[in-house]
Amino acid sequence: MNDANRAALAAALARPAWQATRYELLPIAGMQEAAGALPEGAVVTVTCSPRHGLERTLEATEWLAGAGFRVVPHLAARLVRDRAHLERLLGRLAVVGVDDAFVVGGDAERPVGAYPHGRALLEAMAGLTQRPARLGVPAYPEGHHRIGAADLQHDLEAKAALADYAVTQLCFEARPLQAWRERQRRLGLSLPVHAGIPGVMEPRRLLAIALRLGLGPSVRSLRRRSGWVARLLRPADYRPEALVEELRPALGDLAGGFVGLHVYTFNRVEPTRRWLEGLQDRVPIRASADEPDAQAATPAGEPLA
Repeated sequence: MNDANRAALAAALARPAWQATRYELLPIAGMQEAAGALPEGAVVTVTCSPRHGLERTLEATEWLAGAGFRVVPHLAARLVRDRAHLERLLGRLAVVGVDDAFVVGGDAERPVGAYPHGRALLEAMAGLTQRPARLGVPAYPEGHHRIGAADLQHDLEAKAALADYAVTQLCFEARPLQAWRERQRRLGLSLPVHAGIPGVMEPRRLLAIALRLGLGPSVRSLRRRSGWVARLLRPADYRPEALVEELRPALGDLAGGFVGLHVYTFNRVEPTRRWLEGLQDRVPIRASADEPDAQAATPAGEPLA
């Protein structure tokens, strides 16, 4: 991690934890309207799918950057053809002032070119002058349906030398996140980590997403808790307040906790933002690295890795 990244992280920790929240958007119909509900200057990540491809992600990135947001496009390695294609992609990002990207393998069945996984793309970007100042990578506290635990760990450790931060897959419970983060701390992972949580959404849609993604302990917990599932089927929106409350002690702890929240909004931005802003008043969170109770820290999903 270079001095510029350390300075950026220090600045992030000096702000209220809620200001470090990242909002993930899908580049589909209605995205621009959803973006209208974001806080001014928010950090917005833009996903990339085999169906819509990198071009859709880049077009959305350019629009969001023009609207004044700090944009983090997802770059899916399996959709990048070769070095020339990669240089063109990075050139477009540089033109609109984007200096942060999230590198994933991607869900495409077969790579279209020379980069079968995220690590290969990171290695290629390391030698380019147009490499963004910050690169993020995915982490999987609840495992991945196509990749074994040992391979996931090895991959994350290899990426740590090439990236600047990690973002966890969508999780519905704090326990898997906390256990994974403690294990990574013991193993010496130096990357700052953003905790991936769901936004506010319709309960039935949330349950469908959870079951489709197969999110390990979280989904097993949903199946065990018949009362919880019954609440999911009520008309009122789901809000992950219990999850955030359990994560509260670890938020803002760069060394062994989570530098901030990464909210998977599925483009339901307006209710998610209202909930987060209301939660700030109800759930106290360590706000600044300069406050007496803040722990000192020294920097040391989604698609396939």
